[in-house]
Amino acid sequence: MSTRAALGFKLHTGWAVLVAVTGHPSDIQVLFRRRIELLPPDSSIPRFVYHQASEMQPARAMELVNRGMKASRQSALLVVKNAVEELGARGVRVNVCGILCGSVVPPQELAAILRSHPRIHAAEGALFQNAIVSACQSHGLKVVLSREREVWARAADAWDLAEAGLRKNVDGLRKALGAPWSADHKSATAIALLALKSKKNAKTA
Repeated sequence: MSTRAALGFKLHTGWAVLVAVTGHPSDIQVLFRRRIELLPPDSSIPRFVYHQASEMQPARAMELVNRGMKASRQSALLVVKNAVEELGARGVRVNVCGILCGSVVPPQELAAILRSHPRIHAAEGALFQNAIVSACQSHGLKVVLSREREVWARAADAWDLAEAGLRKNVDGLRKALGAPWSADHKSATAIALLALKSKKNAKTA
């Protein structure tokens, strides 16, 4: 029987930290950890798409946002494809991913987003979150979402552990893995562990 792993994503604007995790909280194995880019390397799409769009006329703003959505989805598809294929070549099966998500859902209407600076920030987060969700679903992965402030408690509860014990185990991985082992890597590992324990087929948040 092949090993089962989960991908865990901690998103930023235009990039993310990705980990692949297998095992269980007392024997966590991080198969890889890396920074992934979610926009083309040629800077043809600005990282802060909605910020730049807010300085444009409506038609040009819409065109830029649409290009940003398309480019981020193409980048995310390639990232997930490469991760799944790399792990598959190592005999590791991936059928689930965890994504740390924001707490604010932006409106659908672009004009409403661009009138509000907090909504602009929320929309930029949602753009890359949606790209990763779509890419994972396109590769047949179940998607588990969690707000970062809730992920440790949820993961600990899923594994029937104390939160402090789970945090200690994840913190302790630095000794074996070496640097970098940042807060981003740790929270991505927590959401991956939550995803590994999930059983339902539906997206959960």
